[in-house]
This record gives sequence, structure tokens and C-alpha cells, in this order.
Amino acid sequence: MAMKMDLNSIIEQMEIGEQDSALTALQSYNQEMNHCFTFNKEDEQDRKVLGELVMGFLNRDLQPSCHLACLETVRILSRDPLCLDPFTSRSAMSTLARFAGIAVSSPGGAHNQGEEGQAEGEEGERGEAAEECNEEGKEASPPSENADQEVITEALKSICNLLLHNQTGQVVAADLQLIKGVAERLKQCHDPIWNHEVRFFDLRLTFLLTALRVEVRAQLVQELHGISLLSN
Repeated sequence: MAMKMDLNSIIEQMEIGEQDSALTALQSYNQEMNHCFTFNKEDEQDRKVLGELVMGFLNRDLQPSCHLACLETVRILSRDPLCLDPFTSRSAMSTLARFAGIAVSSPGGAHNQGEEGQAEGEEGERGEAAEECNEEGKEASPPSENADQEVITEALKSICNLLLHNQTGQVVAADLQLIKGVAERLKQCHDPIWNHEVRFFDLRLTFLLTALRVEVRAQLVQELHGISLLSN
């Protein structure tokens, strides 16, 4: 019961929309939940609400510390396979990819949109997916200009969690061509500018994308010269 009260308090602070109070609330939540991998079903709806609020904050012009706290919260919430709806729309995945420093392409057209609808239909979310696609339109999210590697790492961790737990996230990630952005950074793997964690989660994301999506695997090998890239 105490956890539920804490979560409600955090949601209240987020709904007010004031940056400093939201940052304090999220940092407290993140510290308490950092090592949590199982979640109370009773709080499922509250976690979804928190996820939606956090994604809204990520699309605002805020202090880097607030964006980092939001991404840490997404990383924690994305461990719960039952509460991923706020993070698997095209717009949400584009936002996370932007913070991860991955160049995101425009949607791939009717075929890919239909495939996404089919995947979400299997999960009972077809109507919501169609609405998200309509809202997003055909605009591509620009690459992140934030070079903070802690921010990049948190975003990469969140995307990896989504791919691991959610078929819709896998389809959207493939449709957004995230493999291209990852491959571009893998070319710089020997550059000392990138720390160990960024390199590790770039490789983890590459593994998940290619293991879960056959077309991404073929794209990496044929178009992006994946064999030479990964053996370099």
C-alpha cells in the first residue's frame, strides 16, 4: 500500500508539470525502484499513467538532469511487460531513439504500417496503434544533439527492454530503421569518445534487432555490411 501511495504522489507532482518538483519525485522513485524487476499488478494502471507523463516530459525543453531522470524511470517501467503501451507507439519510440543518439528514418509506408497494425492486433491494441500512427504522420524524428553518454545509455537500455518484451516495439523499431543509427555508431566503436556502456548497449540492441526481426538481420548483412562491421 505504501508503494501505491508513493506512486500516486509522484503522478500528482508530474501532473502539476513543474520541473523541479517532478525531478525530485522521479529521482526518489528511481532510487527506490532501481533494482526492482517484479511489479505489483495492483499498481499496473498507475504505472501506465506515469509512463505517459514521463514521455510527455521527454518531449519538453527541460534541464538535462530532468531528461535523465525521465529516461531512468522509463528504463525501470519498461521492465514490466504489462505496462509498455506508453513506450511502443511510433512517436514514443522515435523520442527514445532521439535520446539514444540514433538517426531515425521516416516510416516505411503502407506495408510496414500494416505490419505494425497486425502485430498490435495480436496484442489487442490495434485501434490505439492506428491513432498513434495518424498522430505521428510521416515526419522523422531528428537525431539527438545531446552527447551526454549517461542519457544515451539510459535510452538504449529502455529500447532494449521494449524489444525484449514487446512485439509491437520490435515492429516499430524495425520500421524506424533503428539498425541504421546503431550501425553508424558501431563504425566508431574504436573512438575513445564512446564509453564502455554505450558500446555494450549498442551491441545488445544490434543483437536484439537482428535476432527478433529477420528483415533487419538481412538488412544488416546486405545493406550495412554487418559482417565486416561487427568483426572490425
